[in-house]
Amino acid sequence: MYDEVVFAVDGEKATPVDRIGLADLDLQERAHLQEWILSNPSVIGPGAEVITSEFDKWQTSTGDPVLDRLDVLAIGPDGRLIVVELKRGAAPHTVHMQAINYAAMVSRLQPQDVADLYAARRTAAGFATSRESALTELQTQYLLTVDGIRRPRIVLVASDFPPSVTASVVWLNEQHVDISLVRFRAYQIGEQIAVSFSRLFPVPDVEEFTIGRRAEPEPSAGDDVGEAWDEASLRALFDQANATTLALLDLCSQVGAGPVYVSDVASAAHITEGQVRGQLAGLTMRLRNPKYGFKQKKWPVFVEWLSGGVATYGMESDLSALWRKIRAADGGTSASTGQAHL
Repeated sequence: MYDEVVFAVDGEKATPVDRIGLADLDLQERAHLQEWILSNPSVIGPGAEVITSEFDKWQTSTGDPVLDRLDVLAIGPDGRLIVVELKRGAAPHTVHMQAINYAAMVSRLQPQDVADLYAARRTAAGFATSRESALTELQTQYLLTVDGIRRPRIVLVASDFPPSVTASVVWLNEQHVDISLVRFRAYQIGEQIAVSFSRLFPVPDVEEFTIGRRAEPEPSAGDDVGEAWDEASLRALFDQANATTLALLDLCSQVGAGPVYVSDVASAAHITEGQVRGQLAGLTMRLRNPKYGFKQKKWPVFVEWLSGGVATYGMESDLSALWRKIRAADGGTSASTGQAHL
């Protein structure tokens, strides 16, 4: 398999750098590898947020303690929980079975349990958070639902994976178990240590590397295209909106606004572009989930595509006026000022 090649560059001179193990660098799984991921959860997936780490408060239905410790539990922007198992070296042959055990235990949590864990982590970080506020944030910002808890994703992180693990993971994905492999590589360049993380599996589909004609499907007679947006439905969206939705609609509704890019939304919402894309996917899921009461199936903004597959966003003038009216009534400030709705 073609592997990563790293060079130390000095002007026109490029010198290959040998890979080194974390154990050789006296770096630990919990004190180092885990902390890197807790500080950079995008390693787990775009828009991921850590719920807890080192969780070991498990018990059977009869109250007997279960001596297992989950490395990291996170949530994606689509509301799915993510079980993360870490190994500072090559993964053992049974790592996927260990992670499946954790996923099975996680799947029995309730939304209040997840909120308790998230609130405890936030409070420990210096941001006093109650269960109620944590649950509200998880349900509105990350679309936490019972279904998202019941079907957690699994992410295995290690420096290498043996064929028994890769073969099992491929088969599990074919059985619709959402499990990924993330491989890291450590290098020492003088006194500096560099670590790279990359997704080993699932590999990108060949269609991700090709360019073809973009065609918007025409709705058939049986398609439910939803109702048109009006002031009441926009108000309902405003009441439930996360940072991305607010920033997107604020920017698109400005008088004389030009095309709005993902980077514009990320800047206005003070989040990463990966989080913007994740939360926009979450907006689609929210509109399709009857729980939230929307009769609209499409966003109140339209999408136009530039060459290279770059998306831009805009808003019809009548909806723009309604959105500005709602924002003015709330006392909110347009995203153009850099202030987000609280």
